Amino acid sequence: MRRLIIPSLLLILFIAACSVLTLQPANFAWPLESILPVDDNGKVTEDRYSVEVNTVGLFFEEFQDSLSYKGKEIRMIRDNQGFYFMTASNFKNVYVFKADEGKLVQENKIFISEFGLQTPAFNQRDPYVELVDGTNKMNLTYKGIEGGSK
Repeated sequence: MRRLIIPSLLLILFIAACSVLTLQPANFAWPLESILPVDDNGKVTEDRYSVEVNTVGLFFEEFQDSLSYKGKEIRMIRDNQGFYFMTASNFKNVYVFKADEGKLVQENKIFISEFGLQTPAFNQRDPYVELVDGTNKMNLTYKGIEGGSK
């Protein structure tokens, strides 16, 4: 019986040492969208949230043109789960990214319009990110469009 007590205690201590501290709930949402001009190198910078992202790959994905970022603006917002939503005028899609060690990794690409967005804007509508383009409104999550257009 004593032989089982010591290994059991060691196992319990080992399991307790491997547990991860979790602080929850946490809300990562930005209350307002950021409208960020793309610089000559394809980067956008948001000082308020300490974010800097190279968007050259994003514009190439959307337009298949390596210089299509010049003179453009990116619309960006972060939802309460920490996903970044990005789009711009004339984009057909909203891109969803998650942060991963010094980079943003695409989580989803949400098709919005064959004709491209004209005047996109994001709003925080917990638990959704609302995308507004003219009179069209839709609720987005990192998985896609929720509940259809309004």
